[in-house]
Amino acid sequence: MAVSQAGVRLSIWMAVFTSLTTAVIALRIWAIHLTRKSHQLSDYLLFVAYIATIIMVGLNYWAVANGLGAHTVTLSKSQLNVQFKMIVGISMTWLTGTVCCKLSILALYTSLFHTFRPIRILVWTVSGLVVAYFIAFLPIFLTQCHPISQQWAPVPGGGCRSLAIQEIASIALNIFLDTTIALLPIPALWRLRMALRNKLTIGVMFGMGLVVVAVMIWRLVITLDPDTNKDFVFGLYQIGLVSFLELWLSMIIVSLPALAPLFRHYIEPLFSQKRPSAGNLREAQHTIGSEPRRRGEYLYSDIEMGGGNYSAHVKTGISSSQSEGEDTIGLVRDMQPNAIAIAMRREVVVHEGRNPSPL
Repeated sequence: MAVSQAGVRLSIWMAVFTSLTTAVIALRIWAIHLTRKSHQLSDYLLFVAYIATIIMVGLNYWAVANGLGAHTVTLSKSQLNVQFKMIVGISMTWLTGTVCCKLSILALYTSLFHTFRPIRILVWTVSGLVVAYFIAFLPIFLTQCHPISQQWAPVPGGGCRSLAIQEIASIALNIFLDTTIALLPIPALWRLRMALRNKLTIGVMFGMGLVVVAVMIWRLVITLDPDTNKDFVFGLYQIGLVSFLELWLSMIIVSLPALAPLFRHYIEPLFSQKRPSAGNLREAQHTIGSEPRRRGEYLYSDIEMGGGNYSAHVKTGISSSQSEGEDTIGLVRDMQPNAIAIAMRREVVVHEGRNPSPL
């Protein structure tokens, strides 16, 4: 049979968002290369999620070519078998992708808030819950049918349980975990001494994970719809699209903070030409989560000027005007480049006599 209209729509969605997420991942790698930093755990986890999503896209194209999105009664036996096989593969790739996205943002929190002990404890606790979720649902998805090939190669004594039950349980847990992850850093962020604008900017960036939560709620509504179960091949189009949106948006949102060096290196200079006093004071020092330069280190030069019975010892240098802890500097430098104010300090000490005493 010809490809269904729903299958064509899903194919377009997959082509557009696969290209978009690929571009975002490429920009993330570029940002890391630009700052000459090594890849972090959060980067590797995101790469695994991306690979899982690409495999998921390939499986869906295979299913679309075999009637995905059409009405179940119009499909042949062989086409239905493809849909059943696709469900098993999609369950594994989706589970791997969504878990790696969660662990990626949690790994990012660990590097950003490494001096906030309560946040670190919460991050490790939530990470444990995410890993436990993966360990629990991996066998659940694999044993939906016994044997696993029961739906496309049935044997006497085999059987399958309702797919809706495990879907509802999985979505509900994902909603809880993603909501917790999105809101987890907000209390620590508001305790930092930085401009309200910067707090709001960074808070919104972290809070964008709630968009993924909204998508999962939409998926839960579709799963609970009786029509989805009555015509499951047609319903797979909607469930597949929403599942993809969850992964695509998660990868994009997780990557946004890491793109800050590109903004500072290429975009900010275009605007700083109008503000030369601030344009040359910032550089992309490191990607998100890497160690910032220690604030206690000052770059000073000493100049001695003598005349008559007096000499002047002039000490100049650059220091940061912020007084917060290491995490504040890391957050601000990586995600809000306009927040760091650089002050030039000059100390002039006049000494009587030819030889000034050292400072």
